[in-house]
Amino acid sequence: MDTAHAAVIDSAIEAAAHWLCAQIRFGGRFEYGYGADGVAMQRYNVARHAGALYALAQWHGRAPSALCSRTWDAASRYLATACVRAVPGRTDHFALWGDPEGHPLEAKLGAAGLALAAWCGMDPIQGWRPPDAILSAIGGFILGLQDEQGHFVSKYHATKGPLTHWDSLYYPGEAALGLTRLYAVDANPDWLDGAERALLHLARKRRHSGRCEPDHWALLATEALWPYAMERQQLVDHALMIVDTMLAEQQPSGALSRCGRTTPTTTRLEGMLAVRALLPPGHAATRALERALPQAIAYTLQACVSSGAHAGAVQRAPSNAIDSKAGELRIDYAQHAMSAWMAWRDGATPVPSRG
Repeated sequence: MDTAHAAVIDSAIEAAAHWLCAQIRFGGRFEYGYGADGVAMQRYNVARHAGALYALAQWHGRAPSALCSRTWDAASRYLATACVRAVPGRTDHFALWGDPEGHPLEAKLGAAGLALAAWCGMDPIQGWRPPDAILSAIGGFILGLQDEQGHFVSKYHATKGPLTHWDSLYYPGEAALGLTRLYAVDANPDWLDGAERALLHLARKRRHSGRCEPDHWALLATEALWPYAMERQQLVDHALMIVDTMLAEQQPSGALSRCGRTTPTTTRLEGMLAVRALLPPGHAATRALERALPQAIAYTLQACVSSGAHAGAVQRAPSNAIDSKAGELRIDYAQHAMSAWMAWRDGATPVPSRG
């Protein structure tokens, strides 16, 4: 990466991080987003709040600052205070329940996984997070939603229990990432076992069905689990399936999805960059990946807001895209772009040895 290109990426990361920090409001809740007309959105999403924390932890690890620390502490305390409570009848299991404006009786697997990934990624000396015992209890809640084959139930209701009518594409990977990150805080092998069973279940399901979704969270979890994984070949084969799916959708513009929106490209970049160093050298997918990455990065940079009150924000789509909502801004658009750019800027992750 030449110096000029590195400077452009660093500037985009810094600007997006400052915009994200500027969205924090009194009490620690983010301004969730703005429509293409500039009007603030009224809805909220706990998982995306946790995702913003995840990106802030990454940014703090690269460039510690008082601004990041203040934002992190406010947002972290809000998430814990507003959402983290024990599961009825299980004082050893804690879940992230919907915020008071959403579904207070419903807990999502993905929110729990992302919160763990964020909290366990921040040094407790550098930023506030719940006590380790609470983090382990969130891990216990996640494992309580998993069966022996590795399949997760995606939602839990305070009075009805597990809700089995719907499976999320992304929640299992988010849960596996959270469990793996938790192992650094609480060296309980059950966390790693649950994470690996989740990823192997996804691999079996996709191999048998012949249908593989662009699951970037599974790729992020694979990279995190790699030092401890027992079934590495199956994990690599699964990663190759996902990467092939993602690359098959790349457009001449560089976008990694046919819809042209920014976030499908940034999330897929996050996932592919995470496993980049784990893929077999010389494999067709590996060679294709190296050709695709620069084009995709260039595409995402076109969505950056360069001036005005929202300078640093990331749009739903580049301004020249055929999308009536192209100018929409949300915290998750900035979060995923930041994470993708940081991964690209930092280069390939060295392949760690098995621990």
